[in-house]
Amino acid sequence: MRLTPDAATLWMRGLPHWRRCAFDGVALLGDDLVLAPDPHAPAPDWPVESARRFTGMAFDARCRLFRAMPLDTPADPASEGTSALAYVIWGQTTALGVHDATVHPLNVTAARTEGAPVPDGGAGSDDTLPRHAVAVGVDSRDLLYATDPVERVVWVIDTWQREVARRIPFTAVPLDVAVCGDAVFVLTDDGQVWRVSPCDAPEPMPWPRRAGAARLTVSRAVQARDAGAVAGGSAGGWLAWVLIEPGAALSRVQALHNGSAITVADALDLVSGEDDARLGTPLTLAMQPGQDFVQLRWLGAQPTVQGAGLSAPGYDGTGITLAPDGRIAYWTSAGLRHTSPARSRYRTQGRVFGFALDSGHDQRSWGAVRVMACVPPGTELRVWTVTRDELDDLDSLPHTPPVGALADFTAVPEPERTPLISAQDWARQPEGGHRVFRDAHAPAMSGPDAPEAGLQWFEVPVMAPPGRYLWVVLALHGTRHKSPRVRAVQVAHPGHRWLQQLPRTLWHEPAARDFLHRYLMPLARVLDDWDRSGAERHRLLNPRATPGEALPWLGRFVGLAMDPCWSETVQRRMVGEAARLFRTRGTVASLRRMVSILTEGAEVVLIEHHRLRGGGVVGHEQARASQAVLGAGFRVGGLIGEPNERPLADTTPVRFDDFAHRFTVMVVARLTEAQRACVERLIELHKPAHTAFTLCTAEGGLRLGVGSHVGVSAVVGHAARMQPAITGEAALGQGFILGRPELPREPIA
Repeated sequence: MRLTPDAATLWMRGLPHWRRCAFDGVALLGDDLVLAPDPHAPAPDWPVESARRFTGMAFDARCRLFRAMPLDTPADPASEGTSALAYVIWGQTTALGVHDATVHPLNVTAARTEGAPVPDGGAGSDDTLPRHAVAVGVDSRDLLYATDPVERVVWVIDTWQREVARRIPFTAVPLDVAVCGDAVFVLTDDGQVWRVSPCDAPEPMPWPRRAGAARLTVSRAVQARDAGAVAGGSAGGWLAWVLIEPGAALSRVQALHNGSAITVADALDLVSGEDDARLGTPLTLAMQPGQDFVQLRWLGAQPTVQGAGLSAPGYDGTGITLAPDGRIAYWTSAGLRHTSPARSRYRTQGRVFGFALDSGHDQRSWGAVRVMACVPPGTELRVWTVTRDELDDLDSLPHTPPVGALADFTAVPEPERTPLISAQDWARQPEGGHRVFRDAHAPAMSGPDAPEAGLQWFEVPVMAPPGRYLWVVLALHGTRHKSPRVRAVQVAHPGHRWLQQLPRTLWHEPAARDFLHRYLMPLARVLDDWDRSGAERHRLLNPRATPGEALPWLGRFVGLAMDPCWSETVQRRMVGEAARLFRTRGTVASLRRMVSILTEGAEVVLIEHHRLRGGGVVGHEQARASQAVLGAGFRVGGLIGEPNERPLADTTPVRFDDFAHRFTVMVVARLTEAQRACVERLIELHKPAHTAFTLCTAEGGLRLGVGSHVGVSAVVGHAARMQPAITGEAALGQGFILGRPELPREPIA
């Protein structure tokens, strides 16, 4: 029976672990701990020219930014003035890299049938053009949706034909429109969200109505997320947020799908990004002109402020949107601009109080505390450690959430199993703690102990007597613009066993044992790394487990020359099958398998030309005329029949060079020039000597008389990958079509 548990490594990392900790002046940025932003830091003094009123903007699939441009200022501030739709071509920049500010008007005409007169567009007519557009959105079909609060309609505009495709009336005032792929949602002033489309009647969404909601953004929940986490399964897994009372001191963001909310004063507009099952959905909030934009992460019912936000110099207070490259686009008096990360302004210190780490055995000795972190120059990390054998009468510190998180961040399951440090134990700790030092003996091989990109391991011995439970307290010290970043904390138990190799008289006393245990820890760490590397050296001979940098070295053992164009996955598969492939090197099966590995699973067809002699090759006269007759002697050339009818001497000799020692490799995939050259080098290296080959891909198409073998090299597949043609950007016959089907214009009851 084993009385002592095996050695183990305990971690603190990720959101489930950080939720069990307490924070003082520390914020959670994704999975990392950083110093919280300084609330008293002065905001940057940007030149600002505020817009007269709110207007929205949106990008289409052709990188055009559509916007409702105000034309006048109404006498009554509560009324809407006239506006015109316009667009800016995104991507056109000046010599200094500034986006072109040229605004192109979108002249929209009313839809009409063939032979019908053009409507006059009078007020109150169903054919009235949008003259009071406020919020706009563009779906994946390049249909522009514009809200008109004066007419209480939503205009659907065909941006290709530049005409109104549909006019959708509402009983309430439409305030905002949000687009997510092909789905379009409209928010009305009664708090209801509707789903609209070019043809169907508006469909009310099952989300609750929110009074005062004026801005809307919608994202699609990822499939990996639990369906029960998305309230209202009938909503199809959509995640929706509204901004209530934008611009007010108590403006707040409300999640319609689960009811959670967060107050963000003075927010004007919001936009959501792509949802992530582990980190949540990113939201960006536009603030008052002159203030940095606020970034949130919304995971379930947990909205968390992320980092220092985004800088938006010259923002005029209108709508914001996601640019095609993922940045946030906004409007200024000088035209279109993009946000940039705001310069961080941190607090200078903060603490993280870890929960109880259980070794499962009383009087357990602990090894070193290792911290995976980034510690810029001028910053530092310090650590306190406290141990105990029991949790009775433990006056634990209260749970406090990270700065920027909600109060229910402290709602952890079974908190009694992982209590925080005792207030009395913490009060007895020395000032300053113990400074961590960079681990200069990081593992050379990849694995769970390898630090992630941009991070390093730091360590410090556990300065506490043996005990079953261990508490780790981290102190982050930074500057106004720099902060340490902590990803994970690791503690191993028990510590090293080198004391058992020394005479007991040297470590019989507790003080001497504690000193020797910490004194020998650095040397034990180095020897443990060497032992682990030696014990795992067999991994170097396993192509599936060896580090990527060791693959060329491993390939030389089997005589395989690595091509720099091979990916790491291809290298591992080639090395793993090299022995079997080299036994049949140069054969059809071996070449076909090598090319299939290099193209990562593409279908490969290898055709030997000598097998086509006498067959029916379209367009090749000699191949059709020549025959090989077995029987009364072997005859090459001539036609099948009586020899006396046509002497062989009068026949045209067969050109053996058209068939002998030649083959064609068909790769049923689209290959770039670099990939094609890589495949050709592979075939050239491993094909039989004195042979010639031709490489064909799926882009070659069907070529009669050259390489058309039905069922072998003629591939019939999906051919509807056409794209609309744009003047100056398309060539007819190269995968483009002109025009598109007209939208139905049936009236909606």
